Amino acid sequence: MTATLAQFAITQDGELYRLQFVLEDGTTTTIAASYEQLDLLAEEIDRRLDADED
Repeated sequence: MTATLAQFAITQDGELYRLQFVLEDGTTTTIAASYEQLDLLAEEIDRRLDADED
């Protein structure tokens, strides 16, 4: 079963960013990512959304 995202937040914590994901069932997961990782994630999201527009 795939979990469904209910909300998310991104906060800076020193040199890292904390990505917090809250699922519809209330489960919360927090992931630390570097600036470079967050930038790669943003680029991939943009590519996917651009492909869906076409």
